[in-house]
Parts: sequence; structure tokens; C-alpha cells
Amino acid sequence: MRPSLSVLATLLALVIGSAVAGAQPTMPVLSASQRDALDAGRPVVITDDVAGVAWPRVTVLRVIPGPPDDAAAVFADYARHASFLPNVLRSEVSRVVDSVTAEVSYVLSVPIVSDESYTVRNRVSHFAAPDSGASSSYRIAWTLVRASSTKAADGEAQFEAYRGGTLFTYRNLVVPGGRIAGLGVIKRKAQRDVEATAAAIAQRIATVRSTDRAGLDRLLRALPDSPYRSPRASGSPTRPPPPAR
Repeated sequence: MRPSLSVLATLLALVIGSAVAGAQPTMPVLSASQRDALDAGRPVVITDDVAGVAWPRVTVLRVIPGPPDDAAAVFADYARHASFLPNVLRSEVSRVVDSVTAEVSYVLSVPIVSDESYTVRNRVSHFAAPDSGASSSYRIAWTLVRASSTKAADGEAQFEAYRGGTLFTYRNLVVPGGRIAGLGVIKRKAQRDVEATAAAIAQRIATVRSTDRAGLDRLLRALPDSPYRSPRASGSPTRPPPPAR
């Protein structure tokens, strides 16, 4: 049986954007009204049609409190995704490829039909700030390894310093399977789920920062390609401890 609309939409919401590997994260070109929305604490949603693909590329931008290091560390805790992402029953690291790359497997709850399983390959990139006193930027990009019905997908989450906080850019492009994927109602539902998932990620980051400082420090030390990564985890020389915030 084909996965239901909610499965396709949830998978779209979990597989995040298209990325250019190794490139320094840059803020998208925004209009004055879009910048005003960000500065007022509102999300900005951008959709771009892609030739031959039923669903558009969707980008959600949000400004969240705290430095990019905190946000990236919370998001890279892949095993905890099931605790806050919609419809996710299980998330686990199924394969460690290298120190910055891992494959993560998910199981989604699907009404009526059987649950959906799929795997993505994640890669973390860290970009040190030119000014030693400024915050670093991070990109977590991945591609679909296998799934029940989705044909292809790739994406990214970017975290970069912005006006005393972090600009969180959540971008995705999915080539869905199924003959009805191009229907307007399905496309609109998928986009709404992307927006809801970006909001859930932002809320999780805020919750960890405000309620679990010890846990956050642990995540910072475990964050791949991070200046706070522990020597035991990476084999690198001792790095400075996470800064006080």
C-alpha cells in the first residue's frame, strides 16, 4: 500500500533542503518586508518551483535566541528527533560513516496503513567566524538513502549568527512518489507540515537552552566538527570549553 498523505507530508518536513557542500552559509536575499518579519519574530516562508518536480523547494527562515552552536548541537542530537518531531515514532543513528557523517533511520506513524521507514545521510559542516569573538556557522545537510515511496530528497538546516541570535534556515526539496502528489491540496498540506516542523525544531532548541544547561554542554561537546568537541570523541587536541551564555 502507498503511504498516506500525512506520511508524504511528514517525510517532506523531515528531509531538509538542497545544499552546496562545503560552501559558507549565506543569508538568502530577502525583501524589506521579509526582513521586517524576521526582526519581529515571525517566520518567513519561500517556495520555488523546480522543473519536473511535483512539489516546490520550500525554505523557512526563523530567528531564534542564542548562538548558532547551541542550535546546531540540539538539532544534531538525531536520536532525540522522535521526542519532538511530528508523527515520528523512532529515530536512531543506524550507521556512522565518519566523524561528521551519519545515517539516521526513522519510523513514522501512519494512520490506517502500516508505518513508514526511511533513512537519510546527514553531514555536519562548521564554518569558523572570521572574527574570533563572533559565533561560528553550521550547516547540517543530508540526502535520502532509501524510503518506501519517495523517489529522491535532499536538504539542509543552517544556523548562523544574526542580530544577537541565530538565523535558522530550513530548506527542502523532495521528489515524491505516487500519482496524486501533484494535487494542490497535497502540496499545500506538505508546505504547512514543513512550517510546523521548523517551528517544532525552534521550540526544542529554546527548551533545551532554558531547561537543560548540562545537557546542552554535553551536546556541544558531541557536535561533529565543533570547536567544543571532546578529545575522546574526536581524537583532536583539547579545545576550549563552551562559553558562558
